[in-house]
Amino acid sequence: MKEEELNRCQIQNWYPQFKSISMKTLIHELPESFVQYLLDDSGPLILLHSILNNDAFPNKIHNPDEEEDFVVAEASDDESEQPSAPPAFPELELRIAESIEFLGGAVFPKLNWSAPKDSAWISSTGSLRCTSFSEIVTRMVSIVRVSWDDHGERQEREEKI
Repeated sequence: MKEEELNRCQIQNWYPQFKSISMKTLIHELPESFVQYLLDDSGPLILLHSILNNDAFPNKIHNPDEEEDFVVAEASDDESEQPSAPPAFPELELRIAESIEFLGGAVFPKLNWSAPKDSAWISSTGSLRCTSFSEIVTRMVSIVRVSWDDHGERQEREEKI
């Protein structure tokens, strides 16, 4: 398959023609920095900072007196030891929040070639239904197939051209 043929299969190319018989869809181009965040598996997952305070997981009141293993780390003056701020994508989060509202308050997120169909396990409700940007991101980073969208599709396309 040639690259131009493969590109015609992307949703942004066929959806306008089939809009009347497809589910309501809004398409967002993802910034490269966000794609890199999704693909980064070099360490533990660092959850995003939500500018709208819509965290992916419910807040839990933490009572350290109830935990025997709880240890308070001493503060360090060394700036290199200070934890870095969690990543944030405020412009994308606002656009996605507007889309979620426009689509009725809940969405099923999808990338060009895959969807987070195997990520219900990470949801507090066991559902693929997302009501915030943070939930969408959590589903996307938890799926096995996210790297295929970027790397696999590109590699296969290069092999076939």
